[in-house]
Amino acid sequence: MRIKSKQTSRVDRIMIVSRYITITQGNIDNQHIYLRDCLELFPDDVFGGTDESQIAPRTVCVEYGSSVVETDIDREKGIFRRRGWVREFFADTRATAGDRILLEQLTPYRYRVCKVNASH
Repeated sequence: MRIKSKQTSRVDRIMIVSRYITITQGNIDNQHIYLRDCLELFPDDVFGGTDESQIAPRTVCVEYGSSVVETDIDREKGIFRRRGWVREFFADTRATAGDRILLEQLTPYRYRVCKVNASH
């Protein structure tokens, strides 16, 4: 008598958590994205102080278009510390006040940002 054994395979699934953020004129003028309404998406160790001397112990990777940037988050201001990429993202997507972007958490330290609609 032959006994067949079943092997079970386990598939790890990653749940992508996301938030929509509306771009303001202040965001465009100052090259930043307000994260205040979605700070819970980020691990505690990526939050730093208000200036470069108070950088967080870890950073997050943010994908935008075909680029990736590493940055921490200024906890008091609720924005990504590195902002040059935000200016580039706004320019590349022709963002205007009222447009919405989608912030997706891909892993605890990796995120993706994309524009999802136009304001007009």
